Amino acid sequence: MTSSSIDKIKAIKTFIFNCGSNIVSVEFTKKDGTKRSISFNPRDSKEIKGTGTKCTNPSIIRVRDFNLAKQGPGAWRSFDCDRVLSVKSMGEELSFHDEMQHTPEGHS
Repeated sequence: MTSSSIDKIKAIKTFIFNCGSNIVSVEFTKKDGTKRSISFNPRDSKEIKGTGTKCTNPSIIRVRDFNLAKQGPGAWRSFDCDRVLSVKSMGEELSFHDEMQHTPEGHS
């Protein structure tokens, strides 16, 4: 993990922590290259139930999707800070659009 990656992870986690219980929206690129947005309350502390394994990767953040939580169980999602494009809350935005990897020709 590079120092710039560690700085990005720290910046994202600090931004989210400072939002308190305000809704946070994160836009990121999934492993398959598609973009996804997720909204969550950083202070949501409901238990994750199941037999999943504990994540030891410091760049992975697990959250409970605000929109899916309204529909019932199964709302837990995760995202990789290294793939985050932006984080928004309370009218503020932390943007990483310029830092994303080169997209191969023919893909957007």
